Amino acid sequence: MLRDGSLHHKAPQVLRERLRDELAQAERRAAAAQDTTASSADAVSTPKPEPKPEPKPSHSSNTSNVPKPSGKPVDLAWGSSLAPWLFGGAGGAILGGLAVAMALLVERPPVPAPTPDPQTPTGLQPQEIVSSHVRALLSQHPIDVVSTDQHTVKPWFNGRLDYAPPVVDLSAKGFPLAGGRLDYVGQRTVAVLIYHTDKHPIDLYVYPARDKASAAPMISGADGYAIARWRRNGMTYWAITDAEPSHLRVFVEALQAAT
Repeated sequence: MLRDGSLHHKAPQVLRERLRDELAQAERRAAAAQDTTASSADAVSTPKPEPKPEPKPSHSSNTSNVPKPSGKPVDLAWGSSLAPWLFGGAGGAILGGLAVAMALLVERPPVPAPTPDPQTPTGLQPQEIVSSHVRALLSQHPIDVVSTDQHTVKPWFNGRLDYAPPVVDLSAKGFPLAGGRLDYVGQRTVAVLIYHTDKHPIDLYVYPARDKASAAPMISGADGYAIARWRRNGMTYWAITDAEPSHLRVFVEALQAAT
């Protein structure tokens, strides 16, 4: 019981209004909190609906067969994708080398084979005559048939060669015949006649000439030897000696006069 004898306390009007406002705000906050909790629960439990597939374009459309552009541009030139390999790095070097080789094969004319010396069967060179002469001097048998008689030396070649070499006696001119032998020069077997002049041997190589036209004697030197060559009567002649070139010239003139 209150002091005034009433059972209930009667609050002032201002207090009662403030309490009513606070109760209303509390109810609104509680309702808002309940709504937030319910929304969170629904988001967790409810699965996300799958997106609906897009409708397929109609086949009647003019743009149905046109591919959609992708993010990366497409180069429609076939050579552009090969260009880095063909023209760069090792690939470019290989391609360049092949191009040069093909150009040389196509544009370069064929190199003609060297024309052999008409005085010789296969372009015989003076150095080959020198080598043959030196081999004979160093051998134990520089002469196969030893004779000063031309009628003995010439028949000895029968059956050993496919031609008959002319053999003349030049002893009256100061070049006596010493004999003959076989040798291999110019890729064939040839006759070699041996003469002397003041103890110096003169080797005379004789074989058929390809060119039947005559050619005047040409005298030259090689490795300290005097060498002469000429053509006469369908035969090729090579003469070599370690004597003076003047002696060889006299020998050649005497031989030409006798044949």
